[in-house]
Amino acid sequence: MIKELLKKLKIVLFTKRCDMCGEVVCFDQDFCEECCLLSEIAEPLCSKCGCSKQECKCKKHQKEVEYKAVVAPFYYEGSVTRAILNMKMNEMPKLVDYQGKCVSDAVKKYYDAVEFDFVTFVPMRKEDKAARGYNQAELLADVVSKECNIPLKDILIKKRKTKVQKRQKASERFANMYNAFDVGKNADLFGKKILLIDDVKTTGATLTSIALTLKAYGASSVYCAVVAIVK
Repeated sequence: MIKELLKKLKIVLFTKRCDMCGEVVCFDQDFCEECCLLSEIAEPLCSKCGCSKQECKCKKHQKEVEYKAVVAPFYYEGSVTRAILNMKMNEMPKLVDYQGKCVSDAVKKYYDAVEFDFVTFVPMRKEDKAARGYNQAELLADVVSKECNIPLKDILIKKRKTKVQKRQKASERFANMYNAFDVGKNADLFGKKILLIDDVKTTGATLTSIALTLKAYGASSVYCAVVAIVK
């Protein structure tokens, strides 16, 4: 009897949301209708852009990347777009639990032969993190670290304020991120294989800038994993 009363009270007092995107759902559902129909990026993948090779457009672009490979479970479209925006802009950090698990599954699937020394994440400026209250890439990396049993290290620093990437033309994004990152003191990166986590990969400018920085400090290779990739 008490259990039933508590269950009804929970229904009245709390709103159930989709584990992936945060949309309101019925209490007997974990996902909204759209997220139930989500499909992962089809194999085989292009290591440079992370897209399915059937949809890869790398031959049309001349920019080289500094990371070894990038993988993601989803494309940045439909409910996945809503999921990521809700996670980082609409104060729903809890959504990283499921999104992080999806990234972890992609890491296990595509990087199964890679022995990572540690996982790290795209940093935010202290002022920006304080304003938001959290860094979504850090929260995602924490989930990946636990799911994949890879040590998590907070080693990266964002040195300067950059323009919002999504407002920049593709040709401007690499320049915008040039020399924007550094590594904290006493970070031992020599010969290390590093897994770098972010939420979205568009042109790869942010990931390339960080990979270049990590390699400049001695890292042997940098692999990337994100929740979603822009086609």
